[in-house]
Amino acid sequence: MKPDHLLWFFGLCAVWVLIDGWRRRALGLGIFYGAASILLAPITIPIYLTRRPLKAGEVREGGVVWNILKNFVVVWTLLILVAALAGLFASGQALQKPMSQAEQAGAGLGIIVGLGLWAAAWFFPVLGALVFGLLLKKNSVVERGPTGPLAPRP
Repeated sequence: MKPDHLLWFFGLCAVWVLIDGWRRRALGLGIFYGAASILLAPITIPIYLTRRPLKAGEVREGGVVWNILKNFVVVWTLLILVAALAGLFASGQALQKPMSQAEQAGAGLGIIVGLGLWAAAWFFPVLGALVFGLLLKKNSVVERGPTGPLAPRP
């Protein structure tokens, strides 16, 4: 995967965080986490999703650690999906060039190995996050929206 694909993904994440923060009347939070997402989206977006104000009808359960790790699994899955698709696209373009049967077989084997590496890069962090998160999940902690600046003023 080229670094520009990663930059596009992180940039889109940052824009989404900024817009979401504005819609939830937490623009400062959105600006901070949006800027941080440009460099470290898999870490900062799960934290933002755990800290952002809840709208009416939204519920957040399980405590801070569970929510960060649960949201990490979602963001990491999207990142790996984007990276794997970008790699497949680049491999498909490389296969457009004329090549011998041996080169085609090697390229096919390389694609399979590459997808296996992407699968491992997805599986092990996700497994660790879910196991750790489930061990630390607090079922008694429940937040109901609206919260923060979205909560009605007395």
